[in-house]
Amino acid sequence: MSRHVANEFRLELENLLPKNDDTITKSKYFDLEEGEIMERGCDKVIEFWKFTEDGSRRPSVFRLQESDSMFGFDSIRSLIHQCCRDGDVSLLRSYLNKYPDYVNSPDKDDMTALHYGTRYGNYEVVEELLRRKAIPTTKNLDGDTPLHIASKYSHGFTDICQITNEKGEVVMDQVDSERIQNTSTEKIIAALVNANAEIDSPNAYGLTPLHYAAMKSNIAAVKKLIQLKANVAAEDVNAMTPLLLGCVHGSQEVIRELINANSDVTKRDLRLNTVFHIVALRGEPEYLKMMMDHDPSAAILALNKENNEGKTPLRMAVEGNHPQTLKKILELEKKNKQKWMIREKDLIHFAAEKGYLEIIEALVEAGGNKNEQNSEKTLPLHVAAKTNQLEVVKYLMDDNSREATDDYGMTPLMLAVSHDSLDCVEYLIEKGADLTVVDKDERTCVYIGAKYNALASVEYILKYLNPPKSSKSDKSETDCLKMSIASRKSLRNINENEKRTMVNMADRDQNSPMHIVASNGYLEMMELLEKHGATMIQVNEDEETPLHRAAHSGQTIAVKKLIEWDKRLLLMKDEMGNSALHLAAKQGHDATTSLLLISGADKEAKNSYQQTPLQVAVESGQLGTCQTLVGKGAQIENPSDTKTVLHLAAIYGHDTIARYLIQQGATVDRRDEKGRTALDLACDNGKKEVARVLLDTYEWRNLMIPHDVIPLDKHREPVMMERTTPFRTLLKKFPDLASLVMDKCVERSKEDDDLTLCIAYDFSYIDDTYMSRVANEDGEGEQLIGYKCPYDEDNFKLIKDAQAYSSNYDRIYKNHPLKLMANAEKLSLLSHPLSMALLKYKWNRLGRVMYYSALTIYLIFVISLTEFVRHTKAPYNVANGETYYDSSFFEENETCPQIQIVKPDVIWKRIIQILAICQIGIEVFQLYQRKFAYLTNWENWIDCFIYSTALLTVYDFTECSSTSGVRLNWQWLLAALCIFFGWINLLFMVRKMPRFGIFVVMFVDIVKTFFRFFPVFVLFIIAFSSSFYVILQNRPEFSTIFLSPLKTTVMMIGEFEFTGVFHGDETLHSEKMFGPAHNAVACALFFFFCIIMTILLMNLLVGLAVDDIKGVQEKAELKRLAMQVDLVLQIEASIHIFITRMKKYPTNRYATFPAGKLHKSGLAAWWTNFRKRFGLNASSDSDMDMQIEYENEITTELRSTLKMQFNQLENLQQNIDVMYEKQIRLEALILNLAKELKIKNINVEDVDH
Repeated sequence: MSRHVANEFRLELENLLPKNDDTITKSKYFDLEEGEIMERGCDKVIEFWKFTEDGSRRPSVFRLQESDSMFGFDSIRSLIHQCCRDGDVSLLRSYLNKYPDYVNSPDKDDMTALHYGTRYGNYEVVEELLRRKAIPTTKNLDGDTPLHIASKYSHGFTDICQITNEKGEVVMDQVDSERIQNTSTEKIIAALVNANAEIDSPNAYGLTPLHYAAMKSNIAAVKKLIQLKANVAAEDVNAMTPLLLGCVHGSQEVIRELINANSDVTKRDLRLNTVFHIVALRGEPEYLKMMMDHDPSAAILALNKENNEGKTPLRMAVEGNHPQTLKKILELEKKNKQKWMIREKDLIHFAAEKGYLEIIEALVEAGGNKNEQNSEKTLPLHVAAKTNQLEVVKYLMDDNSREATDDYGMTPLMLAVSHDSLDCVEYLIEKGADLTVVDKDERTCVYIGAKYNALASVEYILKYLNPPKSSKSDKSETDCLKMSIASRKSLRNINENEKRTMVNMADRDQNSPMHIVASNGYLEMMELLEKHGATMIQVNEDEETPLHRAAHSGQTIAVKKLIEWDKRLLLMKDEMGNSALHLAAKQGHDATTSLLLISGADKEAKNSYQQTPLQVAVESGQLGTCQTLVGKGAQIENPSDTKTVLHLAAIYGHDTIARYLIQQGATVDRRDEKGRTALDLACDNGKKEVARVLLDTYEWRNLMIPHDVIPLDKHREPVMMERTTPFRTLLKKFPDLASLVMDKCVERSKEDDDLTLCIAYDFSYIDDTYMSRVANEDGEGEQLIGYKCPYDEDNFKLIKDAQAYSSNYDRIYKNHPLKLMANAEKLSLLSHPLSMALLKYKWNRLGRVMYYSALTIYLIFVISLTEFVRHTKAPYNVANGETYYDSSFFEENETCPQIQIVKPDVIWKRIIQILAICQIGIEVFQLYQRKFAYLTNWENWIDCFIYSTALLTVYDFTECSSTSGVRLNWQWLLAALCIFFGWINLLFMVRKMPRFGIFVVMFVDIVKTFFRFFPVFVLFIIAFSSSFYVILQNRPEFSTIFLSPLKTTVMMIGEFEFTGVFHGDETLHSEKMFGPAHNAVACALFFFFCIIMTILLMNLLVGLAVDDIKGVQEKAELKRLAMQVDLVLQIEASIHIFITRMKKYPTNRYATFPAGKLHKSGLAAWWTNFRKRFGLNASSDSDMDMQIEYENEITTELRSTLKMQFNQLENLQQNIDVMYEKQIRLEALILNLAKELKIKNINVEDVDH
């Protein structure tokens, strides 16, 4: 035995021994002598093969000294499985005798000993295992049973290694003989089936043992399984039967056995393939013949079936390039008169594309038309010429097909040229293909070849048309083009000789080959065309030269080459007046633009729209191109231009370009012909980021100057027009940018921790009520202008010619910027320090004086009215001895000297009369001022009602009223309404106070919600009140249809009077219940009323109220500020005449000292010293509020600063991205140039634009 074999057995032994057993030390070794494997110091018997001198082998024994306990579960199982692999039955028996429970133990792959015995074809092992109750239905991880394994693996000469002795003779025993004869497989399968193995059991993939046998061409297994009645129609997960798998993987003998077992040859898998599809694709004519002979009728049907890709067996034979299989199918088609030419029209096309000449010949012999057209009228010759299948072209070409055209007018020669199929081009031209033919777009062969960069084909054609002078050609280019030139459109701007060359022949759009080549950047093709006389100044339908097309496509190398050939191209323009530089700039081709500028292109040239290349680049948003143009000296602004490049950047929203132009010195506040700045245009077009960039400049104040003009009529009254200012536009479209402007309107004189810090507020933009009045330009009349400040520059008060932009102060109130913020619910803007400062200024200077004065006067009025009513006797409550006078007594008697009662003090009467008359006068004045707008406010109607009814209440219409103080009956009723609405009106006045008004707002919201719910509420009231009226009509409270709803409503708050209703005095008619049924219905109605109205409906109302209150609380701050805005603006609107005359009230500048004024005098200084002396300098609530407001101002400013820095970083990142993109383009350009110049090992890592 060789040393190599001995080493193998030693390794096998090492694998069998436990690897983690400490009892086996490193000192143990294996000694191989005299053909035996020995281990010293061992006491356990293990069998191995011993090789004798004659080459035979027999079991050999060596001993291990360790006890059996050294072998764990895994080791014993491994030894048993190894015995099954080796076919060592005797050793297997010894192990199983000791460990009988291990017969069905699986390993990590769920393989049992029976699996391994069948895997290696050891029948005796299988028989021994089955005798020891091995389970034949166990499955491994793939779901394979031992029967699957037996069917899957066949055992012949290739399954084992030949073992030779020292003489070179093959050594084999009986087991080996069985493997060679492959009889062990049949015996194993029979044994497993006899042991109740499931013959058709599917594994995880749906494969049965017969599937495996057919797939592995295990003919012995196939025969045995079929003999044992295995299901030949079983399907796996792909719906494939054993026959289908046999056709894919198996042998002819296997397929024959399956067919003889009546397998269905028409069965289709999930892809709808039959066995005919598979055999046709594999190209097995013998298999195909076998199936056809088995069932000819089924074969005919199957040959016409398509799979899920729409392919028949005939097509699959063609696609697989199997001529013999195809012929078999065609013979059957012909025999059964099948018209495959109708079904499969494009088979020859496919074969022609692939170059399957034998397939084409077979199809043509079977009746196929080699000039058959497909849906695009393409012939097989077209396809073969396109794919350069020369032999196929030779076979297919004839006189009829040589000049045939498809739907696009393409001939075989054109298609060959388009794909640079030089062999076919040469052959077709040699056979007389017409070079003058054009397609439907009037393109010649040269044009088509140039378009697709078919360099070899175009060069061959041009040389063929223009042979050397020494060559004697019987056909010149002029002769070839003579007929076509007569029918073509004349070319422009080139002479007649140039027209008559194919190299310059243009298509339908008058694009020459040079146009299309320059557009695609095919440099070699350009040089080839130029070499053969292509003109450079030829223009197309849009009057574009090849340079225009190259510049438009960014083909820098092509542009450079064209300029080298003819510099006149730089001056030529297309029909829209665009030069090549315009087109390159518009498309953002930086390198091309730079090259054109270096070559002398006019950077200030204007097209038909009076746009320079820079304006075109800005309009297209090409930042890199703009930088290139400006860097080369292009003008950013021209005094004659009404619309600058900055305006264009604002219109199209290119913020990075706008920032770059501003950095380069563009005028930020320049206006166009309509007086609009770049900011106005950005806002009108919704370009927020551009507006942000513009507002980040130092000239932002110039951008915020309004440019609106409001004419005045002959009475100096403004025409009814909406005020339009940049700030108002920002409020409507970009509120966050409006906040940015407001941040800029707050200025600090020193550092925040300085005690002398002064904060100045600019109200010019958020309080724009006033405009400057100037004379019209024609000198007739006057107008209000926005671009002139209406405030004095020194004291910040209104100038003499300042006037409100509308005489209707209700209009001013509704359109005031603060009101617009409140209507839009922009809390961030309303709570901005600038807005708060304006509200504070207006409130402190005028608002609080007017409001508290009006509130005090009204409070005196309503208290006086209450006192008057309190001291006045009701007309029905005047004592007449032991009785009372009837209320009609005072209406029927003018005098009543007999009534001696205490009258109310006359002072209350006089106060009511004076205040009511004054208030009515004020209301009349407001009606005069506000006109119809006054009538639309319901609060004005309530005021008029209160004051007028108060006067009517206190007026003495009779002498009796004067002497006794008793009011007439109607006066007393009017007094009740007056005093009710008087106190309610006070509630609405208090609503305007921010501290208490929020609760009034809650109440109003609850009332609104209730009225929305009121229709449902009324239906419940009507339902129950009507029922109570019917059942309890004898009771006074339900006696009428009008009293019943009132009583029902009262019952909702808990006044049920259950005892009185259901347990009253039965002797009284008004309390009696009429019978048990009557009582039951009443009780049921009352029960449902308690549940629905008292519990459900009332809880629903409470829930709605809570929800409304929660909603108001969530917006409490917004509501508070909105009410404060309304109060201040309404006060201004009510006394606007006095404000206009009081020029010192309005201001556009306001300053505060957060730390307090350092120098105080007079009473203020005395009060401060007094508080210091007595230790009363603790901060009051107002001081605390001021400090909090100051901190909020600082926080807001910091937030705005951070936002600006973030935007700047973002813009910087965008610029870096642009620079990186330009660098990549430049690197690509350098690499292309290096490639053309054949420079190697160039390093472009450090190249920058």
